[in-house]
Amino acid sequence: MNANNDLKFKGKGLRKCRICGTSRGVIRSHRLYICRRCFRETAEKIGFNKYG
Repeated sequence: MNANNDLKFKGKGLRKCRICGTSRGVIRSHRLYICRRCFRETAEKIGFNKYG
């Protein structure tokens, strides 16, 4: 059996922010899984540069 088929839940409820736990506005690119609000606070620590 495939592990993906065994999941009981899928979709937005499964993808939550690692820091605060919300499922709204989650950034999944680069496998971050951090919401946009937490990303603004921790972006420079992670290594992203702020432009603008």
